[in-house]
Amino acid sequence: MIRPDWDIFKAKFSENPQRNFEWFCYLLFCKEFNKPGVSGYQDHRYIETDPIKKNGEIIGWQAKFSKLSLSEHKTEIITLIEGAKKDYPNISKIIFYTNRNWGQGKNQNDPKAKLEIDNKAKELGIEIDWNHLKNFFKSTFVSVENESIAKHFFSFDKSIFDFINDQKLHAQNIMSGVKNYIDFDGKHIEINRDEILEKLIESSSQVLILSGTGGVGKTALIKKFYEKSKTELPFYIFKATEFELVNIKEFFGDYNLQEFMKAHKEQKSKIIVIDSAEKLIDLTNPEPFKEFLTTLIKNDWKFVFTVRTNYIENLNYQFLEIYNVPPTYINLQILREDELDSISSTYSFNLPKDQNLLELIKNPFYLNEYLKFYRNVSVGLDYTAFK
Repeated sequence: MIRPDWDIFKAKFSENPQRNFEWFCYLLFCKEFNKPGVSGYQDHRYIETDPIKKNGEIIGWQAKFSKLSLSEHKTEIITLIEGAKKDYPNISKIIFYTNRNWGQGKNQNDPKAKLEIDNKAKELGIEIDWNHLKNFFKSTFVSVENESIAKHFFSFDKSIFDFINDQKLHAQNIMSGVKNYIDFDGKHIEINRDEILEKLIESSSQVLILSGTGGVGKTALIKKFYEKSKTELPFYIFKATEFELVNIKEFFGDYNLQEFMKAHKEQKSKIIVIDSAEKLIDLTNPEPFKEFLTTLIKNDWKFVFTVRTNYIENLNYQFLEIYNVPPTYINLQILREDELDSISSTYSFNLPKDQNLLELIKNPFYLNEYLKFYRNVSVGLDYTAFK
């Protein structure tokens, strides 16, 4: 059980306690109503996100981390109720999250400010749910059922969310060094891979292997996939060599595979990319990766592996005989001659007359090298001189 400690919360998130309190409450709101996420805008007006529909009710929520008593926020709360009703005429309930409790009134249990807020809400046909105030954070729903979330906000110890954030940064760092275009003459040449990208996104297979020769653009395509998906769903990228482990606990450090799965349980779509998967063949101990793969597949994760074409046969054996997972293959081809002609015409450069060199630059890696030195070479450059 995690006991709520607001002093730890304030110290840990001193740079922006309100923004982090909103995140905390958002996670709890999604858990309470079994939502993988709720749509909304940056600096959403009056309520924190779009309202949700549940059991015939239209429900919004507001989070306020405050040093002041709730009575001192009376005018502000009434303004947000009026604004929410104006923006969402059908809204029927607003859940109010805060780190404060109402003080007891003098002549009645409810203080005057709360009664005024409730009367205004009733007038507008809205119920204010006050069950998510300070005492809510002591409830079993927060401290037991959602212990991993509470630990992140009420403990200085690292939580699974720290691990998740580290892995998001890890994916970002891997992709930051990948170019998915070719620089030429002040322009970006982007090779159209939309058809293959669509296959990656739409495939119902849980294990996809993206194959192709070295330099054909497998990782560049993964970058496009990542950029298209990273804001909508969990998307992690690892190098195959990261799974050279004694056991899977070594991979998660202070955390474990079960915590990782539990943190993503509510999300329907989630992706892990293993880059340069041919390195899996060389793992001294394949068991940790086998446990990682099979456990996450059982929990509805999708895996995408990138591999060089000449390793396909060995990797296929690995998946079928060791991991017991039948993969789906997507092959990324070098450029066709008509595609190369179209690119040269669009971006105004001449193709080499030497057939061997022409064949070589159908591979985007060599096309990039060719264009890098294009202005410094004669038109008659041949294969040997280029190499």
